[in-house]
Amino acid sequence: MNELFLNEEHRDALQEISNIGMGKAGAALAELLGAFVTLSVPDIKLVSADQLRAELIAAEQAKDVPPPVRQSFQSDISGEAIVLFGRDGRRELKELMGYEDVSSDLESEVLADIASLLVGACVCSVFEQLGRRLSFSRPTFVLPDGLVRALGEQHLGRWDMALLLEVHFTLERGGFVAKLVMLLPDAAIQKMKSALEQFLAAL
Repeated sequence: MNELFLNEEHRDALQEISNIGMGKAGAALAELLGAFVTLSVPDIKLVSADQLRAELIAAEQAKDVPPPVRQSFQSDISGEAIVLFGRDGRRELKELMGYEDVSSDLESEVLADIASLLVGACVCSVFEQLGRRLSFSRPTFVLPDGLVRALGEQHLGRWDMALLLEVHFTLERGGFVAKLVMLLPDAAIQKMKSALEQFLAAL
């Protein structure tokens, strides 16, 4: 736990780096949809594997929401990016995309594109600033009640701690909300700390 602890300097650096990444993601989303996008302040926290499992289960139990999109990323620091969509944004999204009636297949395609855009812009920006290049898996929708299984119960059980970085993207009328979660298991947190220390030393 002590080895994984992020001090205030680490958190401030990660927050600043994340703000830049979130800004790029928000700008890309605004350009795609032709709408003003509001971003929350990135929320950075360390959670236990049990807390992580509880958060994922709570997200899965939300009613009438599109399925989350999961995309893993790899470098010397590897993790998962998960995009969770709110319940009330489908009508606003249809209007912004200029469709009267959007089929479920087209809606899924649009949501997958949005998730991929957010993950690509944000996560890439964060790691580029830390001097890393990433490769990404293909984004996939996670079926209801499948997010914990998709990440792997056994795999989750081997995580003592996880670093969660969360941000909310909201469109201008507040209906459409997407939450991007960047998830690092404990094995990657120590490497993230080292990367942040190198980043700070270079300033």
